[in-house]
Amino acid sequence: MRVIVFMYVIVYYIALFSTSGQTEVVVRSFFSLGGICLSVILLWRASIRIKTNERIFWKWMTIGAICYLIAEAVYRIYEWSFQTEPPFPNWSDVFYIAHSLMYIASLLYIIMQQRKQIAMWQALFDALIVTCVTMAYSWIYIIQPIVHLEENVLYVAVLVAYPFLDLVMLFLLLLLFFATNVRRIWLWNIVGVALFVFTDTIYSIQMMQWNDVYSAWLDPLWIMSLLIIGFSSYDAKDGDLSFQKEEPSFAIKVLFPYISFLTLMWMPFIYLGDRMVMSCFAFAVIFIFIRQFMTLKENRQLVQQLQTLNNDLEQKVMKRTQELTRMNEQLAYAANHDFLTGLFNRRAFVTELERALIRAKQEQHGLAVIFIDIDRFKQINDYFGHQIGDALIVQVGQWLKEKVRSTDIVARQGGDEFTIIFTPLKHTSELHCFVNNIVSINKQPIAVQHLDMRVSLSVGVAVYPYDGETGDTLMKHADIAMYRAKEQGKNQYQFFNGEMDRIVLQKTIIETALHEAIEKKQFTLFYQPQFDGQTKELIGMEALIRWIHPEHGIISPAIFIPIAEETGQIISIGEWVIEEACRKMKKWSEQTGRSLRMSVNISPKQFLKENFVEHIYSVLQNTPLPPHQLDLEITEGVAVFNEQYTIDKLKQLKQLGVHISIDDFGTGYSSLSYLRKFPIDRLKIAKPFIDGITEEKEDVAVVKAIIVLAKNLKLRVIAEGVETLQQLDLLRSLQCDEIQGYVLGKPLPADVFEKTYMKNQLPNE
Repeated sequence: MRVIVFMYVIVYYIALFSTSGQTEVVVRSFFSLGGICLSVILLWRASIRIKTNERIFWKWMTIGAICYLIAEAVYRIYEWSFQTEPPFPNWSDVFYIAHSLMYIASLLYIIMQQRKQIAMWQALFDALIVTCVTMAYSWIYIIQPIVHLEENVLYVAVLVAYPFLDLVMLFLLLLLFFATNVRRIWLWNIVGVALFVFTDTIYSIQMMQWNDVYSAWLDPLWIMSLLIIGFSSYDAKDGDLSFQKEEPSFAIKVLFPYISFLTLMWMPFIYLGDRMVMSCFAFAVIFIFIRQFMTLKENRQLVQQLQTLNNDLEQKVMKRTQELTRMNEQLAYAANHDFLTGLFNRRAFVTELERALIRAKQEQHGLAVIFIDIDRFKQINDYFGHQIGDALIVQVGQWLKEKVRSTDIVARQGGDEFTIIFTPLKHTSELHCFVNNIVSINKQPIAVQHLDMRVSLSVGVAVYPYDGETGDTLMKHADIAMYRAKEQGKNQYQFFNGEMDRIVLQKTIIETALHEAIEKKQFTLFYQPQFDGQTKELIGMEALIRWIHPEHGIISPAIFIPIAEETGQIISIGEWVIEEACRKMKKWSEQTGRSLRMSVNISPKQFLKENFVEHIYSVLQNTPLPPHQLDLEITEGVAVFNEQYTIDKLKQLKQLGVHISIDDFGTGYSSLSYLRKFPIDRLKIAKPFIDGITEEKEDVAVVKAIIVLAKNLKLRVIAEGVETLQQLDLLRSLQCDEIQGYVLGKPLPADVFEKTYMKNQLPNE
């Protein structure tokens, strides 16, 4: 835009000095009116484009430019008509002055609109200082000579009006300059007005010196100032005229009023008797003093405000520090305490245990780590709901806290597990007394909301330094002891010993090896024959699993079956046993042509699996083995889970046509009611009763009662674990239907069993 303005003016000057006479008049008129029209259009477009209150500023500016256009048109019409410049003053001066008044009005409007946003008084005195300096020079070189002209009053008044209005415009722009950030719009206006004032000043001096002098060379400068002001609106948008306090102030803006005053310092010495000059000098000095006084006052206020802000900040920092301290304490508490019981959590327990161990080593005393688990808590949670379960945990935690000494530490590990650091430990008797006291919790009911509940605890104890010298070791050993207490029947405590560690290690090794055994098919089936009690004829066999490990040899089912039960691997193992046993039974049935029966033990977890019946059906279809040749042996324990569920599932199995036996009868959930309700075919007397029948009358009475009961219920009876002829004879005398045991046949691998028993059962023999 600046290039366009300068090019326009340069072309104007070239055309002006390249022509003369009537052509010069036409050129001057074209460029002057054309430049003013362009300025009017730019300002008018801004007044239309802007939608906020700032559009009023641009409207006043547009009206001022139109006034200047009218003034210039009147001037050029006179010039065209009379071939000479119009006399001074004339009607065009009315519109020239109106242009300045409109410009002043627009500046006053924007200042009044934004006065609350700027440091008005400070900027006002800066502008007044510069204005006093400018007025002094204007008085000496322009206004005073005009006043002393021997012209009429109108001539002098109009001539004085131009520099006076220029001073007002300059003052207002200086006020904006000192009061706000210098934006592009105000820079363009300051440059434009400065050029306008300069041109007016030259014109006034010419008028004073030579009255009717050639002034055409000043026209491009006036047009240039108007174009600069017009182009300030080219990219104007909403918000461009809003003021912001300058931060920080430019050095030139701070020093400019004082530098201007320095140019006035010499005048009182030259124009000592000139009242106007002395007045401007005096007012400038007064304004400077007021300006400095206000600066000092403002600085003092700023210091006070800063002090106030510092005090407020200190209070806020102190308040915030207190809040952060309180929050940190809350976070530290939450990080180290259980949210439900308020006891220490596992993290804090480990830390406290490390500290207790350090003290124990320094003071040479013992300590104990105690692990506590609520027995059958899952059943309580499932039956009464988690709300009751949580309340029970809170009550147990509070009860433990009341039982410990002041030096002991109680924590909740998570779930239904609690831990205690019993320190110091001077005598083992006090530890035994303490854990006995804990286990006695079941003697009194615990009030949980509206319920009175009796609970029992399984407790494991590890003692420093005998069971470990580190926190991790002691916690591991106490945990092992606690699970040992659960295995031993719950509601008791166990002290850790080395045998427990060996058992856990063995279980861990076996659990890991079980995965590999399933994948690499290290399992095999042995078969033990079952005979008719009276005729000793082979009527079936029981499939017994064996694990042949490539390194450890044959691993007893008594070792790996309980572990497989715990880990859930028993399901996949059991499914393989059923499939393998049915395939073998089908093969032997085809070889012998006899309908022998294959007995298979079913794990409770396997039985309770949702698709158990579907799996049995699938195996029978795929083998294909007649259903009556498969006998499923279940334990009494499955009835504990859900009697009705067990009955429904047994009925489904019976619909398939398979036989069902109760294994180890008399050792588990022995109830006469389920014998009547369950659709079963056979009772299997547990081996412990068979072992004692030749020596203990009570065992004979139990076995006899079982046989009589079974016969009355139309059930067959099989005795397992029969190892001596005396046992066999006694069982035959008691009318036991079937016999299984070493006395008649021990478990054998499939190929040996086939050679020993199946070959003798061939149809042609």
